[in-house]
Amino acid sequence: MPARLRPAHEAFLAQAERVEAARSALLGCLPVGRVDPAPIPVGLDLVADELREVGEQLAAWRVAEVERDWQAVAEAMAEAEAAIPQAHRVAATTRELEELLEAVGEVVAPLDAWGAAEQHWLTLRQRA
Repeated sequence: MPARLRPAHEAFLAQAERVEAARSALLGCLPVGRVDPAPIPVGLDLVADELREVGEQLAAWRVAEVERDWQAVAEAMAEAEAAIPQAHRVAATTRELEELLEAVGEVVAPLDAWGAAEQHWLTLRQRA
């Protein structure tokens, strides 16, 4: 990674790890298998907290080289946050896996933008 981009890249990596960990924790709350997972609302609250905290620090990796990715991630985080209240409502009213998957999917799917941003960061590294 070029030296001038290292601080932004490190901030990106730290934030991406937090979001991915929260996303994984939420997916781990889905009722599959024989083990009772943590309640989905717990996972949703974790994602909400992480998105809020990461959102406060998002500017730390906003550089011209990844501006489009930064914008996409910011929009994705807002979309994921907006889906959380509906996912809470679904989790409170059903145990049907299909319905829960759909509601949780509305929260986690937008966060794929982090992966796309990571791929762009890798292209910058290869040019260094």
